Amino acid sequence: METRQFTVNQDAEGTFRFKGKLTIHDLEYLKEFLDSSLDRIKNIFLNMEKVVYADTASIQLLIAFRKARSSEVNWKITDMSSELEKILELSDLKKELI
Repeated sequence: METRQFTVNQDAEGTFRFKGKLTIHDLEYLKEFLDSSLDRIKNIFLNMEKVVYADTASIQLLIAFRKARSSEVNWKITDMSSELEKILELSDLKKELI
């Protein structure tokens, strides 16, 4: 039985709240989630304050989705954990995702 290392829920305001670790092992699920969400919602708000880790593959996927849909979707990260912020700063990718 496969267990995802992260969860994502949508709150009453429509913000998607991520929790856990974003890794290559869950990349297909993350891609499917983003595909379905971006097809039906034009304002995407991501709360990442409970993401404790993200590997390069998951960060690249998030950046790719943001860039590919920038003309049709308003994408914003509303909060970010200190762990994720540090990973993005060390990899010099923070400006690409925010």
